[in-house]
Amino acid sequence: MKRIIAAVAIFLSAALAVAGEPPAYKPFPLAQVSPAQWETYRKQVHAAYGVSLRRFPDEHLEVLHSSDNVMHFAFTTEGHPAHPAWITRSAQNGSVDQIGYFAGKEEPFAKLFRSYLELTKRSIESVPDEPAELGSESGAGTNGPGA
Repeated sequence: MKRIIAAVAIFLSAALAVAGEPPAYKPFPLAQVSPAQWETYRKQVHAAYGVSLRRFPDEHLEVLHSSDNVMHFAFTTEGHPAHPAWITRSAQNGSVDQIGYFAGKEEPFAKLFRSYLELTKRSIESVPDEPAELGSESGAGTNGPGA
């Protein structure tokens, strides 16, 4: 009986430790995954970031993000040509990295992946460059001259 209780305690503590960790940016070594791997990762992302869930039924996508807006996830839903697939973007230190996985056909997934690369590029291009100097002698953008 003590062995059973010890085994259950070890299992529960391991399960709680895994449940508390955020989803990995690169959970698999290859882009092609099984439908079961797709579903497991989707559930992990939903458990961690479900409060941010936004559904886009016309595009057959659901989008989630981490509370610090570093990680962004786009999962296909039924009806999307690339389904099941997902794209993850990580925005840190002024750059955006992107990775994706698919459990369906590669060609529609590649199209989805390229469209997200293009979206990222357009988003970065739309952000104005930071000014070379934070203030100016006129006081514009500060609390006034001499502030």
